[in-house]
Amino acid sequence: MTPAARIAAVIEILSDAPEGVPAGSVLRRGLQQRRYAGSGDRQAISSLFWTIHRAAARLAWHLDRQEHEVTSRALVIAALRLADDLDAATLEARFGGEDRHAAPALTEAEQALLAALDGSVLDDPAMTLATRLEWPEDLLADASAALGEAAESELAAMRGEAGTDIRINPLKLEDRRRLRDRLAGRGLKCHPTRISPLGIRMEKRVRVEDSPEFRDGLFEIQDEASQIAAMLCDAQPGMQVADICAGAAGKSLVMAAAMQNRGRIVALDSDPVRLERGAARIRRAGIHNIERVAVPADWGTKRYRAKFDRVVIDAPCSGSGTWRRAVDARWRCDAAGLADLHAAQAALLDRGRAMVAPGGRIIYITCSLLRSEGEAQVERMLAEAPELECADIPAIWQDVMGQETCPPAGDGMLRLLPGRDGTDGFFLAVLQAKRR
Repeated sequence: MTPAARIAAVIEILSDAPEGVPAGSVLRRGLQQRRYAGSGDRQAISSLFWTIHRAAARLAWHLDRQEHEVTSRALVIAALRLADDLDAATLEARFGGEDRHAAPALTEAEQALLAALDGSVLDDPAMTLATRLEWPEDLLADASAALGEAAESELAAMRGEAGTDIRINPLKLEDRRRLRDRLAGRGLKCHPTRISPLGIRMEKRVRVEDSPEFRDGLFEIQDEASQIAAMLCDAQPGMQVADICAGAAGKSLVMAAAMQNRGRIVALDSDPVRLERGAARIRRAGIHNIERVAVPADWGTKRYRAKFDRVVIDAPCSGSGTWRRAVDARWRCDAAGLADLHAAQAALLDRGRAMVAPGGRIIYITCSLLRSEGEAQVERMLAEAPELECADIPAIWQDVMGQETCPPAGDGMLRLLPGRDGTDGFFLAVLQAKRR
């Protein structure tokens, strides 16, 4: 495909996108309809598509300032000029002309838009802070309350692209450098993650699932922040562990390996399809101590009361800490949906309180950058549960991570951040149940 044909493809994919369908699904469908496209073409189409989504608010701001309708063509033109810094003459030449696969030539209005954008910069000082950060206006105060002085830099980091991380399976491979070397030997460049001692970061997006090491259970795909959160659960051999909202068992796998397949993990989820996806991962990893249990949405805790040394709550949330991966999800997060999530989070913490044994711990985890889903939930629980107290996260960090330096953690709560730590945005709280 020519550069002009690639641009035309992006315009068509954006124009054909059904309302409410996640951008990733839209792109996959668009590429499937273009099976003739080579790997370089797919990469170029994907790059421009995601550039537009990562700069959607800023591009729309520039179009509104020029009183130009926000169309797929206009967004592409603005992105090529402001984000990709393509000069006006080259840009105009990639529309129309003799290339029959190119998009139609620029209209007079589009030529005027292109001229008006000359000299502009993507991050205009006149933009509101929310627009410049590509962050929903209604959620800015909530995120700022969680992030404090780092709010602007961390939310700016959320505009970037997330890396692809994998995690070794310690039951089958003790040294991640061996996996790194094997992958590098096949041209898959990667390096150890900075914080997680189990992680490797790929330098490019590639399909690692096709590798023999993946099929043999030597590693799983898992973001570094998720790896760290699972390790800080400090699951030990022989323990009884409840993994609430376990999904496809990502964190259960980390804990089971730390437990050396001894003890029991009860992986609970109200979505049997998600639980079933974890079955293949568990078999591949050589794990034998995970019991998967599908529960109704209103499940009770009577059979589990005070039974567990660790109660891990991977709570449903806005996912705002992962919006580098689901770029357009931020624009679908509304007040009603967030209120429902707050209620679900509180209910899960109440269940965790009932399930934890004296001397055990509740580990509450969200992939969110919002205070309302993190600190506020934990503060409410501590105010209502005198038998719970904040655990010493730096001490746990040193024990399980083997590192002296822990990111700032206070009152039993820790945040992992994209700018400071290079991970997805995660919140984690460790609450210790007092012994009776």
